[in-house]
Amino acid sequence: MKTFTTMTSLKTCLFAAMLAFTLSSCNDDDDDQTVDPGAGNIPAVASADPQFSTLVAALTKAELVATLQGAGPFTVFAPNNAAFTATGITSLDPLTKDALTPILTSHVVSGTVKAADVKSGTVETVNTNNDIYLSKNADGVFINGKIKVIATDVAASNGVIHVIDNVIVPPTRSLVEIAQADTNFTELVSLVLAADPAVATALTSAGNGLTVFAPTNAAFRELYKTTPKATLLAPANRALLTSVLLYHVVPGRVFSTDLPNVSGPVATANTGESVTFDLAGGAKVVGTTSGASNITAANILATNGVVHVIDKVLMP
Repeated sequence: MKTFTTMTSLKTCLFAAMLAFTLSSCNDDDDDQTVDPGAGNIPAVASADPQFSTLVAALTKAELVATLQGAGPFTVFAPNNAAFTATGITSLDPLTKDALTPILTSHVVSGTVKAADVKSGTVETVNTNNDIYLSKNADGVFINGKIKVIATDVAASNGVIHVIDNVIVPPTRSLVEIAQADTNFTELVSLVLAADPAVATALTSAGNGLTVFAPTNAAFRELYKTTPKATLLAPANRALLTSVLLYHVVPGRVFSTDLPNVSGPVATANTGESVTFDLAGGAKVVGTTSGASNITAANILATNGVVHVIDKVLMP
């Protein structure tokens, strides 16, 4: 039987190789030009720019101004006022210092990283409980698949600022918790619970992160026309059910903004099986025998991975 026990050994997955990198400080002479000793420190630069008034107020309320006045250097992905509004934060009044701190520290990276040095991959922030995930493609640089860097290399005396169009909010729910909380995924949840227990266990933990292509209830109802649910739930077919579910999982966090850089088949957690992607006319994931499934909602970030909603069940 193919289970997530097998999946955890997939260390050589294409995405892990493609996305792995380390952001570090830039120490050569050219990079040092980004840190401008004649400019103010990061809070001073932000305070002088009206587009960052909400960010400055948030830093003040969270008592983080003094930290960002330190020697650093720091790289700050700075949401402008419009970014806070886009996130639904129209007032800081409901947010306490304890609520703001993990959000704001998720925007700060130790070291000075210029725009030209950014690569796709996982980035550690000064919030030790929350990494961010960068995608660099022909359209620019994105964070967690949906937050775009809209201006770069704003120099400060102790680092650099890149402006972003949304606020980075750390995830609070696991992959399983996201599915359980959404009534569109009741069929998926019921099948996961009926499969090998290792499936649910891995979807709850998955320390290295997973990407789940989650079919909706409507997608499963369409599948049941040719493969009845009773067939999938039959004890004799437990291995089949587990195999189908694993086929919807890719090791590592893969965001929609990573897909333009992907060509060829991508290994799934169903050992020996892969999917491909088609971005013509909208993003699609393609199963070996099931054909293309539209990605109807993308980049739902979990504590242990990312979910993309699809409208057709994938079959190996």
